[in-house]
Amino acid sequence: MARLIFISPYMKGGRDAARLAHRTRYFATREGVQLLKDDNAHLPVTKKQQQYIRRLLRSFPEARELPEHEGYANTPNRQTAFALIAQIHEDFIEPMDSRENYLDYVANRPGVKALGEHGLWDANGKVPSLENAVAEVAQHTGNVWTPIISLSRENAERLGYTDIKNWQDLINASITDIAKGYKIHPDRLRWYAAMHEKEKHIHVHMVLFSTDPKEGYLSRQGIRSIKSALVSTIYRNDRLHIYEQKDEQRGLLRQEAEARMATLIGQMATGTMQSDRLELLVTDLAQRLREVSGKKVYGYLPPRVKRIVDEIVDELAKDERVSSAYALWQELREQLCIDYNQTPPQRVPLSQQKEFKTVRNMVIRETLRLSEMHFTFEDDAMQDAPAPEEPPVPPDPSAERMIHQRARFYRRAKSILDAADADPSEKSMALVTLRRLWEEGYTIAAHHLGKAYRDGLGISTDRKAAAEWFQKSAEAGNACSAYALSKLLLEQGQIPQAIHWLRQAADQNDPYAQYRLGKLLLTGAEGVPRDAVAAIKLLKDSAAQGNQFAQYTLGKLYLLGQEVQADREEALRYLVQAAAQGNTYAQYFIDHQKDFSGAAAGTAILRMLHQMSRIFRENAAQPAIYAGMQIDKKRRRRLQEKRMAMGHKADDHEDRGLTQQTQ
Repeated sequence: MARLIFISPYMKGGRDAARLAHRTRYFATREGVQLLKDDNAHLPVTKKQQQYIRRLLRSFPEARELPEHEGYANTPNRQTAFALIAQIHEDFIEPMDSRENYLDYVANRPGVKALGEHGLWDANGKVPSLENAVAEVAQHTGNVWTPIISLSRENAERLGYTDIKNWQDLINASITDIAKGYKIHPDRLRWYAAMHEKEKHIHVHMVLFSTDPKEGYLSRQGIRSIKSALVSTIYRNDRLHIYEQKDEQRGLLRQEAEARMATLIGQMATGTMQSDRLELLVTDLAQRLREVSGKKVYGYLPPRVKRIVDEIVDELAKDERVSSAYALWQELREQLCIDYNQTPPQRVPLSQQKEFKTVRNMVIRETLRLSEMHFTFEDDAMQDAPAPEEPPVPPDPSAERMIHQRARFYRRAKSILDAADADPSEKSMALVTLRRLWEEGYTIAAHHLGKAYRDGLGISTDRKAAAEWFQKSAEAGNACSAYALSKLLLEQGQIPQAIHWLRQAADQNDPYAQYRLGKLLLTGAEGVPRDAVAAIKLLKDSAAQGNQFAQYTLGKLYLLGQEVQADREEALRYLVQAAAQGNTYAQYFIDHQKDFSGAAAGTAILRMLHQMSRIFRENAAQPAIYAGMQIDKKRRRRLQEKRMAMGHKADDHEDRGLTQQTQ
């Protein structure tokens, strides 16, 4: 059963009231409603009952939200059918049949929690005059809504909603959200409520309207927003208990789901996939994309090309890791929908899932890399932000003590700036310490000052200041600073200056700089003149220092005979080195070294699988789902862009590096 039932029938004022009353009286009095004897209660539902229920549900589709409907759907016998029919009459037909009597009925019906002679209350507590309230509602010329808020008895008892005071507090606390949902200004909202108890559920009947007869409108979005506000209030303590205390059953399920999702995503990111059909589809898509003019994104493609993209996505979804992750994601999503919307969405193939529509454009993007026949560098996971090593201790004892002291001050300042929870005043002092160390000739401090300005560590981000400090450190001989400076300049489009510092870092034997410069020279990207000979040398120098991406690139070039003479033995040497470090692309080429025809398509498929893991990671924020605080994808993207603008990256590890040289 859903955690909260919220339905909102309404009655129109003026001439429509009579017409609606006539219509509903027809449904209420026509043949088909059957009274039951106890000994027939559990017999199968009669045909007339089925027909009548179908007509009622067509006229009042909101009745599907009733607990009685759930009972009938699960166990369709005469008893559950009668209970559903009776409840629809009570909640939908009787209110519209007589506006004058409805409020009196709500205040005095069996099961009402009485506040003296009646059970009606509003924002001020017990309504002093039931007659005046009844007359106010009956004479209102605009729409009058009659919402019902219902909890199962189990949840009501557990959460304290058998007490009318808690219901009154709930409505009063939520009334602004309720007014907003009905598009009624809070100052013009009039409402009455009464609490009722039944065997299986406890609920509140409300009557609400605007003092402005022309105001008020309830949409599906309005219903969702009202329910969300009510659920958040009702279950706040319950959610906190589950999240903080880790209720045994729910907590174990959550932990298990987290572990499974993390495992599946990891397997996608590092796994391979072999499918002859998938390779044929990717090859076909590459050919068709070459024939398509205009924007090459899913929304602009011809229908026949879209179908191929969908087929590729659904073929990818057949992979056990992807299918399991997608099934788990749907389970978590359905749990959230049950909490808020009651009706879980229909499960659809991955290609049709709106939350994963980025998968389709990812497939197009990776296939374009294949169709354009450019060099591809599968280096998304490369960690290339090293920090310089501290300088060696000089032989002079007095200098040794000083360098030790400066190193201690430097490490302390660095740790404070890198700590996310450090006090701002401490970070300010750390920056002062680094500037003083720089003035005293401890050049490593300039690199961390550049990092502080680039990443906003204890100070506002300032790319210009970051570049200045990186340059000071680079001019002092720090290769890692020269490399960091070249990346900043590349981002800013200052290509000649960036290449200058990239060359300096490469000349100082920085493997990351050698690889990046090799890429630029090999492809001619960023307007850099192509120089395959120099590129190959740089890639070999980087590979010799253990850079798996340089090793993979060289292995691929030698295997396919691009820019170098094809050499299978040399190719395997480099590919094996890269694969030994976990490079799955290299492993793919090792496994397919005899099948060059499918190698390019296979690499594209492999990249798709890796990108799929990233997309699943972004859509599977499971703790947030269970806490009811999931951040939508647009906001998550904006936050990510903000971090990137501050110089951050997902793999921003800066503890590997080169030798620091002092002035």
